[in-house]
Amino acid sequence: MKEKIKLPKEIVYLCEKVIPLKDIYSKNKNTLRPAGAVYCFWWIGNRKKLMNSEKRIILLGPGRKDIPLKRQGWFPKDLSYAPLYVGKTTKLKTRISQHLLLKLPGRAHIKPKNFKKVKPKTTSCQLRAGIEHIFPNEEKIIELMLENIGLSFIEKELVSERFYLENFAIGYLKPWFNLDSER
Repeated sequence: MKEKIKLPKEIVYLCEKVIPLKDIYSKNKNTLRPAGAVYCFWWIGNRKKLMNSEKRIILLGPGRKDIPLKRQGWFPKDLSYAPLYVGKTTKLKTRISQHLLLKLPGRAHIKPKNFKKVKPKTTSCQLRAGIEHIFPNEEKIIELMLENIGLSFIEKELVSERFYLENFAIGYLKPWFNLDSER
């Protein structure tokens, strides 16, 4: 019989306290505090839409060789939503804004060619780049994100606590966009 792992309360909290982005950005005003935190973006929209999205991606590996991957498109049975990206930050309000790039209407990145992972516009917009990759023909990216993505976070003052909690959350949740050839 497989033994169930007792999850740390922080992981349980991250999985349960999900706020829709449209609530955080109502009237184009970011209601988040500028605190240190570990955060997770979740797909809270129609499950079928996510499962029908593009799951193929080619990463650039060692020696500049292509590494083709296919996300299995898993949707966790024990979670209400699919985790998209887990990160840590010293300024939550700023970091979430950097992920979303809400001031850039339309696409922020070129459409992927042959499923190759596109270099993100900045080092801080992995969520937006990931959403644009899995929905290559979607032009209303901001609307898609605000309607279908939620955010959970845990404020943590200590850098070491953020570091370990982020790594544990990535290992347990296996978010779709925490994927590169170094991890």
